[in-house]
Amino acid sequence: MNNTENLILEHLRGMRSDLASIKDDMREVKARVTSIETAIGGIKRDMGGLYSDIA
Repeated sequence: MNNTENLILEHLRGMRSDLASIKDDMREVKARVTSIETAIGGIKRDMGGLYSDIA
């Protein structure tokens, strides 16, 4: 294998590693967004109950 091929493979390995890290980060972001959406749903439900008590 020549130096050019080794360099290309080295860059591809680095890209693969970076992509794996991004995938992990996206899993965490999705979980956090889901948590936020659930919390907002609860707040809306609670506010709806408050509005019905006032009316």
